[in-house]
Amino acid sequence: MQLSYTESEFWNGIALKALNEGSMTLYKNDPVYGKVPNISKSGIFRRSIGEPKGQIADWRFTMPWDNRSVHAVEYIDRYEIHVDKYDPAKHPVLHLINDAPKYGSIILPLLALFPLLIFRKKL
Repeated sequence: MQLSYTESEFWNGIALKALNEGSMTLYKNDPVYGKVPNISKSGIFRRSIGEPKGQIADWRFTMPWDNRSVHAVEYIDRYEIHVDKYDPAKHPVLHLINDAPKYGSIILPLLALFPLLIFRKKL
């Protein structure tokens, strides 16, 4: 299926608005935008992962020119969109520390222990 110009441009505009405002809520049947195009057809947002909050899916817009990324959390009736300071694809450790500290405090110490376990097995 070919991506229509309006779907791509709509989601580009939403990503730029989120970058400018920091966060936003976009209802799938929005009073301002009307029926919002499906994010999976945006051409710029890709499936991602995020903290489980009852969402349908997580989506991420990665910008080649910036360390940040736009994270859209999809629910049945809306998208909760925010900007992460560090894109997890480019800076996974900084993302865990700054944007997902709840998980970073668990994962990073485990990662720090991993080399010790490998080294210990070689002795």
